[in-house]
Amino acid sequence: TPIFSSQSSFSVYDSETLLKNFSAKSRVRVTMTSGTLKVSSGSYSATVTGPVRLIPAEDGIMQVLNMDQRPAWNPALNDNSFRGVIEVRNLDSTLAIINELPLEDYLKGLAEAANSDPTEKIKAVIVAARSYAKHYITDEIKFPGKPYDLDDSPSASQRYLGYGSEKRSANIVAASTATAGEVITYEGKLVKTPYFSSSDGKATKSAKDVWNWDAPYLISVSDTYCKATSFAGHGVGLSGCGSKGMAEAGIKYTEILKHYYTDTEVTKLY
Repeated sequence: TPIFSSQSSFSVYDSETLLKNFSAKSRVRVTMTSGTLKVSSGSYSATVTGPVRLIPAEDGIMQVLNMDQRPAWNPALNDNSFRGVIEVRNLDSTLAIINELPLEDYLKGLAEAANSDPTEKIKAVIVAARSYAKHYITDEIKFPGKPYDLDDSPSASQRYLGYGSEKRSANIVAASTATAGEVITYEGKLVKTPYFSSSDGKATKSAKDVWNWDAPYLISVSDTYCKATSFAGHGVGLSGCGSKGMAEAGIKYTEILKHYYTDTEVTKLY
């Protein structure tokens, strides 16, 4: 039973129909009983068809007050704040929360690289993550029949933590801004760009060997800058530890990306 709020004013809609404007710090609860959605706040209550959409005032941040998503390294933090629109809907008899926001804002809330990583490694990861996300927004459907493009799980798509991660990760935000609109292309076309944590310190794996993909830009390449001795992840595409080693050696992110994604270019879409 999610409870939503914001430090700014916000509006709640039943699909496209305005239900009510709420002042800052108001609390709005969304419940579902036998598939029927209900919005309530204090004495206010409305049964709706859905989806419920919570839209903050300009640059406002929505919070899911009773969402508990705390990093293991600091349980005092809670990643329950998000830019953009929050949508709540009945999805396969489960109450689902969807964060709708621009791609560039989404990237600032990613936790696919550490804020302490070298700048050129962070930029490489961000460009790969942007390309991956853009591919599933425009070229392929990752979750057929679902009302979203990605989810927040790294095992299924990418690790997205939202505004809390953005606030504490100034270097990731800076890298996202510096590379805004940049994606990876092969023969002029946007491509899907998998990446992983570490290799055995010798070479990455080919997409053909791992997934039987015919992707000539995802062949096995050397990964000697990676100081690990065993694989963590699928081993295809950009190596996290290898890209860190290359960045520490002074290699720019564009060259890092071209190394791991063979015969590709970094292209500015917008």
